Amino acid sequence: MRKSGIISIAAFFISLMVYVAWFFNEDLFSKSAMTIATVLPIIGIITAFFTEKKSLKIVGLLGNSLMLLWVAVIPFASTLFWNTP
Repeated sequence: MRKSGIISIAAFFISLMVYVAWFFNEDLFSKSAMTIATVLPIIGIITAFFTEKKSLKIVGLLGNSLMLLWVAVIPFASTLFWNTP
């Protein structure tokens, strides 16, 4: 089950690269980038639970959780409190 830890970390890095590319050039791929950057951390969190190596599990869970928080939870929460520009 070592492969699941590597998959989890790869999902984190891929979603991080997609988000950074989208952040600097929003016209590059708008909706598909956000979909990829949201779905990959979810897949990474799920696969991190199945790894046996503790260090890969911690890195996978922590990295993907922070990525999901940064990409999905914070923007959604900010729309609840945003009134007008």
